[in-house]
Amino acid sequence: MRLNRLFAVVAPIVLLLPLAAHADWPKGERDKYMAQCTQAAIPQIGAAAAKAHCACGADAIKSYPASDLQALMDNKATPELQQKALAKIASCRADPKTKK
Repeated sequence: MRLNRLFAVVAPIVLLLPLAAHADWPKGERDKYMAQCTQAAIPQIGAAAAKAHCACGADAIKSYPASDLQALMDNKATPELQQKALAKIASCRADPKTKK
């Protein structure tokens, strides 16, 4: 009986472990992405819109495996991965009329 209780507590934790592998950006890489993205976007849409657009894009792809995020940041991603990431980020498209 005691073993069943232990299993009932441990099993959900073990099942959630694969989700943790896809939880967030590798350390420092989100900041690097934000810096590069905002620098490129500010001339087109302004600082405030660029920051919001880039944060949305970072959140859109943060569920990718860390190895994929690292490959994207190092410009070593496959063309398929690049297109997949760009499609997700495109959903965050900012309105160019909001430039300030």
